Amino acid sequence: MNIFQTLNWHAGRRPEKPAVCDKDRCLNFQELVDMTQGIAARLDGDGIGFGERVVILSDNCIETIAFLHATALTGCIMVPANTRYAADELRFLLEDSASALVLFGTAHRDLLNAALVGLATKPRTAEIGDYCAMPTAASIAKWREHKGFEHADYGCIATDDVAMLIYTSGTTSRPKGAMLTHGNLLWNSINYIMESELHHTHSAIVATPLFHISGFGVLHGPLLHAGGTLFIIDRFSSEAVTGALKTFLPSHLFLVSAMWVKMTEDEGFLAQTYPETTFISTAAGPLSEARQTSIRDRFPNAEFGWGYGMTESCVTTIKSQRTAELEGHPGTLGYGWRHVQYRLVDEAGTVLEPIGNSGELQVRGPVVFKGYWNNEEATAEAIIDGGWLKSGDLFRFDEDGFAYFIGRSKDMVKTGGENVAAQEVEQAVIRCPGVLDAAAFGVPDDHLGEMLCVAIETVAEANLSETAVRDFCRTQLAGFKVPKRVHFVDALPRSSSDKPQKFKLTEMFK
Repeated sequence: MNIFQTLNWHAGRRPEKPAVCDKDRCLNFQELVDMTQGIAARLDGDGIGFGERVVILSDNCIETIAFLHATALTGCIMVPANTRYAADELRFLLEDSASALVLFGTAHRDLLNAALVGLATKPRTAEIGDYCAMPTAASIAKWREHKGFEHADYGCIATDDVAMLIYTSGTTSRPKGAMLTHGNLLWNSINYIMESELHHTHSAIVATPLFHISGFGVLHGPLLHAGGTLFIIDRFSSEAVTGALKTFLPSHLFLVSAMWVKMTEDEGFLAQTYPETTFISTAAGPLSEARQTSIRDRFPNAEFGWGYGMTESCVTTIKSQRTAELEGHPGTLGYGWRHVQYRLVDEAGTVLEPIGNSGELQVRGPVVFKGYWNNEEATAEAIIDGGWLKSGDLFRFDEDGFAYFIGRSKDMVKTGGENVAAQEVEQAVIRCPGVLDAAAFGVPDDHLGEMLCVAIETVAEANLSETAVRDFCRTQLAGFKVPKRVHFVDALPRSSSDKPQKFKLTEMFK
């Protein structure tokens, strides 16, 4: 079973219904199936088959949606790349995934060319719009005849075959490729369709980037699976979302919290209401009560929901669906979904009674990823005891089964919807001339959720400025990983084992 099979089913049932649109185009379900099969035919012709990796380096576009579905027809693996990467970070992704092909958007040609410098084995490259262009009816008929009815309509993969490698920052200095299977994507859709009661009459704006699992997995992929319609914004801006709300009139809208902050500071968005939208939701960081009220006022007929998940769990595992749930359980992120198991464990790994205790959340079920690409050690660390996925996050549950986030047990800063590994930032900062030691940490921020900061001890007589440190970091890191604030200290606060006490830094500088 796979997501293409459902796409093709909708093409048979309602071929003329709009499936995916952007500001210039609108493809119905049959046309989206045609584009998907055309991509598969092109991949077959280029010899890119089962298990081969293909990097997508592009802003949000219809072609990315079609390509993901085409993985079910060829068995190739899609590797979405963060368009905000620095060249060194993209180069690592290309090396680690050993990709055979890179499909890029023209806006990212220079980044790709810079990343290719120094690669021992260079992948083929092609512009994504050209490679995924709509095929002719004759070419599709020829491909279908060659592959046969069963393959063309149902695909060639098993449920446990990998569909996507999504590189996610961990507690180590380099990202790891999380292997998400066709079964993971399918069960994520089932969870959303059942819990959020998605229907083919529904529609949604896609403004979160498709290189994150939240771009496809939170609402959008499941809604397309249900037969709904997506409107794709190539790159988020409050103006673009406001315009789409007025013209597309979506029933559903998901934005990460940092995006909602931008929306609530846009006078154009605040100047009107959007009564056609019936469900709005967020994740990835806190929002003040004032901002939540402002958002709800703009959507007078919409339920408001919150959610929690990980790339490794194919995104959402906990979600609220109704405003009343949040009002009746202040501070909750929602409840556990029916096709996921949950448990809390203490620092020693002892399983706790969920009510009245707090501990690390662990989940198990068909949405849990297959592991990290070529990294058995990290996989064994993440998935334990017969399939339990360690979240690294501390939670508690109330008597009604609602979950409350307490904090992170792993050293991460979540800023603007992006997970940033503190160690990666620290290693970059320490390479800056004049830096003796550094500790990266987050402080609460109304715009970003957490603001990424770094505290620095300098060598004697070093003449460093905040600007100099941040400029150096820009040569080492993607822009969103560059600390927003640099604090110079005589000595980092340390524990008895000499580890920096970051909670003290947070208190000092928040």
